[in-house]
Amino acid sequence: MHFLIMLVCLAVLLVLGIPIAIALLISGVLGYSLVIGIAPGITALSQTAYSDVNSFVIIAIPLYIFMGQIMLKGEAGRDLFDFAQRVAGRLSGGLVIASILASAIFAAISGSSTATAATIGSISIPEMLKRGYDRRMAAGAVAVAGSLGILIPPSISFILYSLVTGASVGKLFSAGLLPGILLAALFSLYTIWATRRQEARNPQAAQATTALEKPPLTVGMFGSLLMIVVVLGGIYLGWATPTEAAAIGVVYALLLTALVKRTLTPGLFYRATRDSVVTSAMILMLIAGASVFGNTLSLLRVPQDVASWLDSLNLAPWQFLIAVNILYLVLGMFMDASAAILVTVPIFLPALQALDINLIWFGVILVINMEIGAVTPPVGMNLFVVQSLYEDYTIRDVLVGSLPYALMGLIGLALVMIFPQIALWLPSLGG
Repeated sequence: MHFLIMLVCLAVLLVLGIPIAIALLISGVLGYSLVIGIAPGITALSQTAYSDVNSFVIIAIPLYIFMGQIMLKGEAGRDLFDFAQRVAGRLSGGLVIASILASAIFAAISGSSTATAATIGSISIPEMLKRGYDRRMAAGAVAVAGSLGILIPPSISFILYSLVTGASVGKLFSAGLLPGILLAALFSLYTIWATRRQEARNPQAAQATTALEKPPLTVGMFGSLLMIVVVLGGIYLGWATPTEAAAIGVVYALLLTALVKRTLTPGLFYRATRDSVVTSAMILMLIAGASVFGNTLSLLRVPQDVASWLDSLNLAPWQFLIAVNILYLVLGMFMDASAAILVTVPIFLPALQALDINLIWFGVILVINMEIGAVTPPVGMNLFVVQSLYEDYTIRDVLVGSLPYALMGLIGLALVMIFPQIALWLPSLGG
């Protein structure tokens, strides 16, 4: 009964437009107070929320956000898109593939889907439209490829998943790399196929690809690419923890943008700091709210009851995974990845352990699901981010363009489920 009251309270608050962090906090306090009383409940939960936020692992989140903001304001996106043009510009659909490649690389710097979509989209879409590319394909490719930001490390979603499950952040980062590359490759292959079909119907469209000129190599290109080595190399080689690597990344980003490229002015640095503080505060509030909600669920033995119910169904691991995948695909329509991870994973964790499902592998599957959700209405944030870049785009335009790429994402998800080593091979190398 107490759990149902919590759920009703949460649903009402969300319908009223209350931020999800506050809604989780209020619902959690309500449930806890119904069991042990208002004053003891608030005291216990405030201590819980503080202890969960006051964590060495959590420090990595504002650091990675700050690093990504510095690179964003320092025009790293332009450098990466120019580099991607040099690599893929002559292929069929070269600019679309360049935007996908640039999104994959920028995702490894920013760790954010919306930041990746906004940055690469603002640079690449005007170029694609000027060259005569299909406008829906241009928008859809950027919206979906931007979602790689929560899969390719460093990923804030993986840090939050580690916080809930205790799985190694370093291994989660390693596990996300090959699936991220796989998805980028699937997006690119679809682009080549679709562009060649368009060119067959309209030979003049081929001129959009052949007319491209390679941008010159610059220090900024090499410097931005080196950021990936600086941040991830130390983690994979065991020289730095993910949190330490984030701090190193911030220092490197400052040196690159302020001293080498000289694109980061004091005004831009202030904006990067302000935006980082706002985003970090939102995520930390979400962690605190989810911590309170999750502890209340534990007090009510909801995870254990769910695990017992699933055990009574005698589901095989693959049946459980299919059911959970469907659930996360639906959740992705209404909830962002951070909230979904913090709210649902504590409930499923006992069942995952009982079924002996690898937590690293499941983390990758979960994040791919939420990546697809980032381009699924009604709350697919990347759709709205890309649509907001240009007034003549409608949500329908972006959605129609993104659907084929979302289908490629589902194919990638299926491959990772059928062949777990796609996600587990790199983590296994670290012992």
